[in-house]
Amino acid sequence: MTKKNRKDFLATVGPFLLVVTFIEDGLRIFLRWGEQIHYMTSVMNLGWYLGVFCLLLSATIQLGASSLVIRPAHIKPSRVKPGCYGLLFFVAVQPFMYGQARDVDFMCRSITLAGGLLLLIWSENDKQRRSENMGLPQDGQSQGSDRLQLCGRLFLTFIFFFQAIYDEHGGLHKVFSSPSFFGVCGSLLLLVLSALVCAGFKTEWSALLLTAILGISNCFMYPFWSVHERLVDFYKYYFFQTLSVMGGMMLLALHGPGGISLDMGSKKGL
Repeated sequence: MTKKNRKDFLATVGPFLLVVTFIEDGLRIFLRWGEQIHYMTSVMNLGWYLGVFCLLLSATIQLGASSLVIRPAHIKPSRVKPGCYGLLFFVAVQPFMYGQARDVDFMCRSITLAGGLLLLIWSENDKQRRSENMGLPQDGQSQGSDRLQLCGRLFLTFIFFFQAIYDEHGGLHKVFSSPSFFGVCGSLLLLVLSALVCAGFKTEWSALLLTAILGISNCFMYPFWSVHERLVDFYKYYFFQTLSVMGGMMLLALHGPGGISLDMGSKKGL
């Protein structure tokens, strides 16, 4: 793929993958309504009316905000940023709404999704700034934008550090308990690539390689199409959530690491 075709592909697929987990989760609320109500009332111990309210609010925010993010570009004005803000709000309250605040893996994935959304907000701010200033440098705005991009970049690597250090399918704890060549190499590769993305060094290719690794591992770790029926929802949820993490990595590969990065420092001759 040429550079232009690659960027066009990432610009189209990245935002869609980023919100696909919210679309799937919002639709599942209605498709599995009975199970959702049972969970809210029996597991979370909420009253029936409060449980219904929480589920309807959850579905409305996820589906409504996702539609704003992926709406066609020719529909003006753009509503990407309000959609991202809505999804960020949902990501912040979801662990408490579903009782997952103490699940380290779930929280790492939530932080990673928040990082992807911050990167999308940053890209929209950058487009608006360039349009309004006609490409003229604005140091104050640029520094604030770079900090936002840095936060998004750091958050986006949470899941990779978690999988490299502690994960039920691998991680350094398994390397120490039952060491193997592929286990050591896999953990080190994730750690190195995550560190490169955090530092903003060779960001595009590091992000694309992480995306490929995550896509391949996703099919092995969460094959919801071939597991027992009682595990389908669990595997499907994490499968689509991983797709959204891939979308965030695609956005990082597309827009670059921003001003606070080794890549930008090398361009400036630092």
